[in-house]
Amino acid sequence: MRQRFRLSRHPFNRFPIIAAAAALLVSAAGPAGAAEAAHAADITLTEKGGTCEVRDVPVAAAPPAEVRIDADEVAFDCSGSTAFRLGRDAAFAFDDAAGTATADVLRIVGTKLGFTCGYEASDVVFHREGPSREYTGGPYTGRKVQGSFLCPGSVQLDRAAFAFR
Repeated sequence: MRQRFRLSRHPFNRFPIIAAAAALLVSAAGPAGAAEAAHAADITLTEKGGTCEVRDVPVAAAPPAEVRIDADEVAFDCSGSTAFRLGRDAAFAFDDAAGTATADVLRIVGTKLGFTCGYEASDVVFHREGPSREYTGGPYTGRKVQGSFLCPGSVQLDRAAFAFR
């Protein structure tokens, strides 16, 4: 009499199912692991008692590589009478030996009492303390690049801080 193997009882018939389940688990864990490795920046801007902050702005790289912050990704939460936004993307270059980060151009648009004015500063240098990736600086003076005649020709940002991770 010939013995037949039933598919459900043969131990090797389960291997493809186990392998497929393991592959599915690994692929499902892949994107979550990639999201955890994503880079982000926290930004704080202070001007005359008002503060605007944003946390977890996604960035494609981490220092010491050049970091570019997409202005469209930044949504500040502001206190005080002035609301800020970035007027254009900002790129930061890092000099670890000097402990500095330099933004090629930093354009900030502020809205106060219904008036919107844009200001720009070039080659803005931020300093870090110790080995952290937290850079601060200020005061910075920006020259007017947009807005009505009611906007001052220049303004001073008291403090700016960027933390990269």
